[in-house]
This record gives sequence, structure tokens and C-alpha cells, in this order.
Amino acid sequence: MRRNDTHFRPGDRMVRRPRQRETAPVRIRPAASRRRIALNASASSLLTLTLGFAGLIAIGTALLMLPAAAASGSGASLIDALFTATSAACVTGLVVVSSAEHWSFFGQAVIAGLMLIGGLGIMTAGLFILLTVGGRISLHQRLIIRETQGGVALGNAVQLGRYVAAFAIIVQAVAFLPIFIHLIPRYAPAEAAWQSVFLSISAFNNAGFAIFPDSESLRGFASDPLLLWSVGASIVLGALSFPVIGEIVRRRNPNRWTLDTRLVLAGTLAMWALGALAMFVFEFGNEATLGSMSIGERISNGAFQAIASRTAGFSSIDFGLTRAGTDFLYMGMMFIGGASGSVAGGIKVNTAMVLALATLAALRGRPHTEFARREIPQAQVSRALALVVLSLLLLSTFVSLLSFTERAALDAGAFIFADVVFETFSAFGTVGLSRGITPDLTEPGKLVVTLAMYTGRLGPLTIGLGLALRERRAIYRYAGERVRIG
Repeated sequence: MRRNDTHFRPGDRMVRRPRQRETAPVRIRPAASRRRIALNASASSLLTLTLGFAGLIAIGTALLMLPAAAASGSGASLIDALFTATSAACVTGLVVVSSAEHWSFFGQAVIAGLMLIGGLGIMTAGLFILLTVGGRISLHQRLIIRETQGGVALGNAVQLGRYVAAFAIIVQAVAFLPIFIHLIPRYAPAEAAWQSVFLSISAFNNAGFAIFPDSESLRGFASDPLLLWSVGASIVLGALSFPVIGEIVRRRNPNRWTLDTRLVLAGTLAMWALGALAMFVFEFGNEATLGSMSIGERISNGAFQAIASRTAGFSSIDFGLTRAGTDFLYMGMMFIGGASGSVAGGIKVNTAMVLALATLAALRGRPHTEFARREIPQAQVSRALALVVLSLLLLSTFVSLLSFTERAALDAGAFIFADVVFETFSAFGTVGLSRGITPDLTEPGKLVVTLAMYTGRLGPLTIGLGLALRERRAIYRYAGERVRIG
């Protein structure tokens, strides 16, 4: 009705017609000087992880190329510095030059720093930097911390990060004492102290680096069981992950443990038993490895290798002289690695146990994956399967590439194909065991192994994180239809 009409009736409404200029579109000129690319949480998290480790490796490479980093004062080549920095940051332990003879104190300190930061994880280290300067932790950073440290509640991610750092520092400080006591009779006090600091960092972070001038890895200490088991205990604490150890300490009753903790402990004990059995069956009578030792030393070294060779890469025997059965079983254990959220590499014990339980359920004709009166969601089973398949594809690619780059040595008989496969499994699993071919690799071969270490450290982690962040609840399902299996 019109505004000037004064005859209103009940129910009448006044409608105001907008003017043309009020309804005309408004043009907003975009700011040409500033453009932003929006990334979702998954892409941003993965980019942060990959670039974080790449940046750490780049800094380590630059420092190791300095003349002060080499004992000779001439500095390392780009390839050797890049390989060593990647091996240290990815806590692998493969080396192309002697860590004790080639690097100066400054170079060894750089390697120790890379192991420490790489072991904790680039996001966990970045978390404490942000907290120190008063920064705020974004949502996708909390998602990364949650997924990489055992899937804890989102609100507890920052608190967990603090506990992880404190736990790592305490364990490495405690491990220093028995190692230092054992090294005092061999070295001067200052040298023994530095060796103990370096070894405690390397052991807890499952890195496998050692800088003993008179011993390759821990072979010079094969008759010292107390030192071996001091290192072994530190390796175990680093490979089990803080969430698992924290739950064991908080809940003394095993019946109250979560399914994740039970699977990690069951899988870890099973692999320890398998590794020890392999050592005793294949190496107990091998004069080149355990056969020349006393009975007590055979048991001690065999049990130590079952712990260290799966994730850490320390060796008290020469793996270039082990038998084929030992190499085969240990390649499988290196591929599995340690627990999720730990410093160890591999596809993780949790993933392997989920697939083992799914296989067992299929053999029993059960439609769901169950363990200890708990059902594992099918989405996690599918995620574990995807992670294993993609990791095997990556591993096969690196084996093929390294076989191509080292074709001359293979043709000449300097290497055999088993050496190449073992080296690749060790690099991808970030373990560090070698059959002695690492220093003799060609320059392209060193780059392939470098990429394998980087991918092995980040690949399973980012694949698992990406699959977890992309998980969606299906709003519809198609009609079912069976296919032939087998």
C-alpha cells in the first residue's frame, strides 16, 4: 500500500520499494599486491612436516660443509654432507665417511644436534620454540602432534609435547651415567664424557651413530654386556613411544591398558623373540659373527642385536658376514620398525599388528577385526593396508633405482643384489645397518639412499597423517556384490 494512504485495515503491511541505486551490485577491487593460497588442514600439515625436515637437513648440510666441521679442515663435499645430515636428521645411522675420523668436534656436535631434533620430530621441536616465544599453536599443528604422538585427545596435544621433551631429556641424561662409567677406563675424562653424551643421544633416538675411534659401531664392546644393555635399554625406551610408556607407568594393571598399548607391547615382544631366534639359529655357529664368542657373549650379543637391529642400527657383529636367513628376517623387522609416535622408523608396530589381526579374523571367518574384546574400526584397517601397500611400492622403487645406479658394481661382482636390497630396507626403515657397501656407493647411489632415508622417515608418517585427516563418514553406500578371491 502507499505511504500516504491513511486508511489502514487489520492485517495490512507497509512494503517499501528499494531504490535502484540501493540494489545495484557493489564492485570491490581485489588487492593485487597480496594473494593468499588457502590450504586445507591435511595439505598444510603435510607441507609443514616435509618442509620442516627439509629445512633441518639443509641447515645441517650447510654446517657440515664448513671447514670447521671436518677434522682435516677442508670441509666435506656437498653429497657427503647432504647424506650425513639426512642420515642424522632422519635418525638412520648410515655413513659414507667415518664419524670418528672425518668429523671434528664441531661436526660431531652438529650430527648430535640433528639426531636430537630429528628424533623428537620437527613439529614437536617447533612446538617448544613457539611456546618459548609466546606463540600460539594452530589447529593443524595440534592435529599433527596428536597423530604423531599416539592419537591422544586434541586438547592434550600441547601438554603431551611438554612431557615428550622432558621424558627424552631425562632418559638421555640417565643413560649418560652408566655409559660414562664404562668408558672412563678406556678414554680420558673429557673424551669419555663427550663419547657418552653422543652415544646416549644416538641410542635414545635410535640413530645408530657412534664416534669411537677404535671401534666400528659397537663391535669393540662385544665383550662388555653392561654397556650393550645400557644402550639397549635406551633404545627400547625410545622405540616404544612416550604414550605407551606413560600408560604403563600410570596404569599398573594391564587390564586397564588401551588397545594401542597392548598391540605395541605384543608386537614388540614378538619381534624381539623372532630376532633373537634368528640370531641363535643362523649365527650361533657362524664363526664370522657369534660363533667365535663365548656362550655368555653369544647370548648377550644375540639378544642385543634383536633389540638394536630392528630400529637403531647399532651392531656388535659384522652384518656383512651374516647369513641369508638372518638378513631376510631382519629386513622384515626393519620394514616394520618401532611404535607409532616413537623416534623409530618403519611402518610401525601398530600398523603391522592391525593387519595381522585382520588376517587372523579373515582366517577365522570373522567379519570384524577384534582383539582383547575390542573391535578395530574398518577405516583403520583400510588405512593400515593402504600405508603398507604404498610403502612397499616406494621401497620397490628405491631398490630398482639403487640397482640401476650401482649396475657397474653389480656386474663386476663388487656388490650382490642382496647387498642393495638390504641397504635399501635399512635406509627406508631409518635403521642404519649396512653390509658394508655404503662408502662405496656412486654419487647417484648416495642420492638415492638419501632420498630413501628422507622418504622412509616422512613417508609412513605423512601417509598415515594424510589418510587420517582425509577420513570422511560415508553418506551413502552402493549395493554389495561379491568377487572371486584366490
